[in-house]
Amino acid sequence: MGITVQVIDPNDKKNLEAFLHLPWKIYSTNGKKDPNWVPPFLDDQRSLLNLKKNPFWEHARGKLFGAYNNQNELVGRISASVDDNFNNFWNEKVGFFGWFESVNDPSVANALFLEAEKFLKSEGMTSVRGPASFTSNDDYFGFLLDGFDSPPRIAMTYNPPYYIELAEKSGYQKAKDLYAWYLSAEIETPERIIKIAERTLKRERITLRPLNMKRLFEDAVILKELYNKIWEKNWGFVPMTEAEFNYQVKKLKDIVWPDFVVFAEVDGKAIGFNLVIPDVNQLLIKMNGELFSWGAPFALLTFLFGLGKINDTREMAMGVLPEYRKKGLEAILYLEALKTGKKRKVKGGELSWTLEDNEGINNGITAMGGKIIKKYRIYEKKIS
Repeated sequence: MGITVQVIDPNDKKNLEAFLHLPWKIYSTNGKKDPNWVPPFLDDQRSLLNLKKNPFWEHARGKLFGAYNNQNELVGRISASVDDNFNNFWNEKVGFFGWFESVNDPSVANALFLEAEKFLKSEGMTSVRGPASFTSNDDYFGFLLDGFDSPPRIAMTYNPPYYIELAEKSGYQKAKDLYAWYLSAEIETPERIIKIAERTLKRERITLRPLNMKRLFEDAVILKELYNKIWEKNWGFVPMTEAEFNYQVKKLKDIVWPDFVVFAEVDGKAIGFNLVIPDVNQLLIKMNGELFSWGAPFALLTFLFGLGKINDTREMAMGVLPEYRKKGLEAILYLEALKTGKKRKVKGGELSWTLEDNEGINNGITAMGGKIIKKYRIYEKKIS
């Protein structure tokens, strides 16, 4: 197959829409959709690629590429990006690839990777890491490595198993694995965990409060400060700017369940939080990527009437400030989420993602009865 790789101009509506709609070809065989693939919400994706709407581009630059066969059909895509905030924070020269989709053909994948690497090398990068669309703060971080038997939760990756082979044949090696865990709402909480939580509540003078939707953006400032302090030493982390955090808040505010977003406070000062959101993928999997679409004419109704019927969740982030760790606060936050889940009659929730070598968090989840249900992999390649 003769392959030509071209730059996709994000301002060229026709080519951009072809770029965004490629997954509909990848995840369909003989007109039948992969039952575990969840169509992305396209308005959100258009916003991410919009240089004026997504504040990521205030400190980053990148290119989109499409691979075309001899019949001028789009058969693969990729992004290449440089995040100055990431490289300044870690004192590195790492570029990222993302938005990767490809037919099962190593020549297509290799051509895409080479173009992405060429661009990143011209920007002075010495290695490329991914997939990341565009950072660890965004959706779809990593290739799905294990757990192809069920749909992903909201904002988590799903891809064909052959993507792993395509990346490795193009010279990419494992950088880090990520875990997704599942915790059933019906699980019998170990008595030891309950006692630890009760002692910590009294000893540390901990109080809990839910997200206040009437002062959403004030609470968002607190979340951002906690997030940037708690995760600053985690592999792959990059601090979020105020504009980026507000951008994320606007994306989530219409689906968030306030009682599932909990702050832990000491004397009125927030020292930790738990961010759990409903698994909107239960609705998106029934839609066609749009709220208004000929392919799914009742998509908006499906979404609006389905929000209250979602019975699964995803814990996107949970943590406490370094000086309050190893005191049982994580157990308090987990137990509060379980209590809320039972009240809302959800069946459980995914905790994702955690780093494979974050023993403190992983051991804590295991102690609560959590089980690993999916694994993801970030790849890296030296390009200098």
